[in-house]
Amino acid sequence: MLRKSLIVVTLLSLMPMSVQAKSVRRYLGFPLYLPSDTCVIPVTMDVGMYVEILDVRSYSIKLQQVAFETFEGCTEIKIKSNFDLELGCKVKPTGRVPGDYSCWIDNPKVHLDLSENVSVRKVCVKADNVKVLYVPPGSDIHVANVTVTVIPDS
Repeated sequence: MLRKSLIVVTLLSLMPMSVQAKSVRRYLGFPLYLPSDTCVIPVTMDVGMYVEILDVRSYSIKLQQVAFETFEGCTEIKIKSNFDLELGCKVKPTGRVPGDYSCWIDNPKVHLDLSENVSVRKVCVKADNVKVLYVPPGSDIHVANVTVTVIPDS
C-alpha cells in the first residue's frame, strides 16, 4: 500500500512539470521561454474621403474672343477619388478687365473608380460684356481665378 501511495505522490508531483514543458525548454542548461499566444487584438481604421486633382500647377485657361464682347476658354483636369462626387466651379474676376464671368464643368459627376484610372473633365470659363475699351492691349492678362469645388454625390 505504501508503495502505491508513493507512486501516486510521485506522479502528482511530476504532472505540473509536464504541463510547463510546452513553454520552457532547456538551452545549454538555462531555461528558454517560448512565446505563447495569449490574446488577439483587432485593428481597425477610418478611411476618409480622398480626392486629388493631378498636376494642379500646370492648368490655365486662355480666353479666346468668340464675339465682339464675348470670350471663352477651357482646360481639362484629371481627377482621382475613392468616392462618387460632383464637381462645381466658382469664378472670381480680378477686376482688371470688367465683364460678366461664368464657369461650368462638362459632365461634373465623377464615379467611383478604385483602379489607377484617372477621370478627365473639362472646365470652361465664359466672359460676356467684356469692356475691352477700358483695358490697354497686352497678352496673358490675368483676368480671373477659377475655384473647383467637390461635393459627395448621393
